[in-house]
Amino acid sequence: MVGARATRLLALLGAIPLLGTCGPTGEPPQAPAPTAPSEASPALRGWHYEVEVAPSLERADVRICFSGSAPNRLIPGLRIADPHAHDVRDAAGEPLPRQGMGYALGSLGEDACVDYWVDFAGLESSGAAGRMIGRTGDSLMVRPSLWMWRPDMLPAEADATIHFTMPEGMQVSVPWPAREGAPRGDADTTYALTQTAFHWLAYAVFGELTIDRFEHAGTEVELVVLDAELACPSAGLRTWVHEAMDTVALLFDGRFPRERLQMVVLPIAGGGEGTVYFGMAGRGGGPGIYVFLDDHAQAQELPGGWTTIHEMLHHGMPFIDEPWMAEGWVTYYTELMRTRMGFRSEQEGWRALAKGLARGRRRGQDLTLAQASAQMHEAHLYQRVYWGGAATALLIDVTMRVQTQGARGLDDAMKELRRCCGDATHLWPARDLLATLDTWYGRPLFTQTADAVLSQRGFPDTDAALASIGVTVSGDEVRLDEDPARAEIRRAIMAPRRATEP
Repeated sequence: MVGARATRLLALLGAIPLLGTCGPTGEPPQAPAPTAPSEASPALRGWHYEVEVAPSLERADVRICFSGSAPNRLIPGLRIADPHAHDVRDAAGEPLPRQGMGYALGSLGEDACVDYWVDFAGLESSGAAGRMIGRTGDSLMVRPSLWMWRPDMLPAEADATIHFTMPEGMQVSVPWPAREGAPRGDADTTYALTQTAFHWLAYAVFGELTIDRFEHAGTEVELVVLDAELACPSAGLRTWVHEAMDTVALLFDGRFPRERLQMVVLPIAGGGEGTVYFGMAGRGGGPGIYVFLDDHAQAQELPGGWTTIHEMLHHGMPFIDEPWMAEGWVTYYTELMRTRMGFRSEQEGWRALAKGLARGRRRGQDLTLAQASAQMHEAHLYQRVYWGGAATALLIDVTMRVQTQGARGLDDAMKELRRCCGDATHLWPARDLLATLDTWYGRPLFTQTADAVLSQRGFPDTDAALASIGVTVSGDEVRLDEDPARAEIRRAIMAPRRATEP
């Protein structure tokens, strides 16, 4: 039975499916509409936040100072944040006038500053913020959209930065890069903010935190544990993260696909019922991963787990609008990479993939995959969409390898997506990425395969593709054909490439 602390933390992130999530639905559709571009202030060169968090974690005092002319208005990142900012004043202490959902700044001169304070306790108790704020022990996890008010228009080239003042004994963790290569976590550290920090999913974590900073697989990692006890020691947590990163790096020539990674662990009083319950990936201003971990989980139980590897694989792909591709391709590679890393045998890997595809066939068969993907959250069609997308990835992968006699496969396409499009600061339509891959491959394999699967009702036929590489599925049984021509392609997709300790 989930304890009281688990209930509070579950409320923080809401009813997230056990497969995890990181799509655009992480940001509720409550962001205020921007002012028309013609009203943007061309003289606004940038702005800087000074944030002082109270020892109780019940409030934060914020000063925002503009470089050049002030914007037309100061607005919240989300409508629900509006009632919880108080005493919005200029630097002389004069209250600023309301204008719509925000405050008018037209009376301010050059290089002006604005002060306000945010009521974290009010946000928590209101219930409206739901999964966007939550507390455990003496630590608080909160979406920047709730407290980081911003100009009504975000200039493309603006220089935005932020600095935190924390109470003695407390720390802060954010996914944003430190300014000009400064060390993270120092009292003087200033962080740089890109436009995605104001729009995409991210969390700032304040309070009594355990923070382990290290470099692995070419990536600077900030591993953060909220204020609660864990059975797994810090060395075990680091090993777990190392193994998951190495699993993803195996797909990207030995390097994790991001330069930095904030990984936040939220302990759940689960009584030993599981290891990682679920998680999600964020991209707001920098890569982040947020996982709920059973506080009784032992170090040896964590490496090779589905959820952690799945969320890390998201950071190897561009940010894609449609879940069938965003989640489906990552789901396919979650099964592949766990096997390639040696956490199980090849046959066990194919069996896991076959079971997943079978789960995808059980729901939503009266809808096309395109319809199911569009309705995924409302109709709870997660299995249908995740595994329908995984089936599409499988069909493309097998076709590529057969057509090129093993010279190319979906692995190469994943690397191309990372190279061409992975660092973009906009949300990609799946069709644009598929067309890009068609051009790269030299034939319309990607769009043709996806169009056929997306437009048909029911689940795609994957048995024929599996049979063509020597994988026969009969119920829960999977048989592997050792015919050399078939086995070579089959092993290239799934066979272990690194042995790990059981």
